[in-house]
Amino acid sequence: MKFDEGIWYSFSISGIVDVPDKGEHFILLHESGRKMLLRTDYYVKYNFALGQIIECHVDKVNCTGQVFLEPKHPFYNDGEVYQFEIVKTFVEEDSPFNVTVTDLYGKNIDVWVSNLEVVKVKQTFPLKVNQVRKGIPILSEITAKTDEFVEPEPKREVKFTVKSIKRYNSDDYFILTDGKNFSKLKLKHFKKYGFGIGDEILCEIIGKESTNQLVIEPKNPWYTVGEVYKFDKVRIEEFIDLEGNISNIAVVFDNGGNKCGVPIANSYLDQIQSMKTISCKVVGFRKGRPQLEIDL
Repeated sequence: MKFDEGIWYSFSISGIVDVPDKGEHFILLHESGRKMLLRTDYYVKYNFALGQIIECHVDKVNCTGQVFLEPKHPFYNDGEVYQFEIVKTFVEEDSPFNVTVTDLYGKNIDVWVSNLEVVKVKQTFPLKVNQVRKGIPILSEITAKTDEFVEPEPKREVKFTVKSIKRYNSDDYFILTDGKNFSKLKLKHFKKYGFGIGDEILCEIIGKESTNQLVIEPKNPWYTVGEVYKFDKVRIEEFIDLEGNISNIAVVFDNGGNKCGVPIANSYLDQIQSMKTISCKVVGFRKGRPQLEIDL
């Protein structure tokens, strides 16, 4: 049974399991017999129960085939507009947000509103739920005009300037601008890049978030896509999923200290086992770390 991104599927909650280093997860059973995992801590307020049938859509399928699910929110629907209570408004010249609201479950969410003066005289404000991720709605102003933003072009590189470091929705971010558009990078993913306020950095435009902010990936200071590099093999890890399927990855660390998992085909597992270093081809980047495949 293959799950496709963006499609909704029904699952029954068949159990709860504690995954080492990853916490407690619901075991979700599809009618095909395929089992999936869903973290419990993101969805405490959903009041899920064993045996309950829930709807989930596939939020993402990563390069190793791992499927990430997002259950249907008990109250919010994607694409619909709701009134949200305003917690505070703030004016910061280099910020991609200027309003904090709270959702039905008391989660604070930062959002951009074009006419801040209108918001200041209100207790609630209508916002569109673009999607829900990890139980938190991603919001945007319903009057936002998409033509105010640069339409991303595949592989287009643009110079951005680091304006500041700010904290939003419980995470620290580098705030960047190309003079027309703001974007943000989670600090923990790029702290080894050595960015400083005022630095001009070359970034590739990946796409847009549902809030119309540009998604960017800075040029990696150590690696180039398509090139092959040698990495010290730390170990080989074996994973057995809930269906009993076995897969293996070689664990390496990049120059930024990021742990990278390199998929190993069964046909050359024995060969890799005996190696202290392995040659890997860089096939892309995601959140500051290289995406690798073994080059023999």
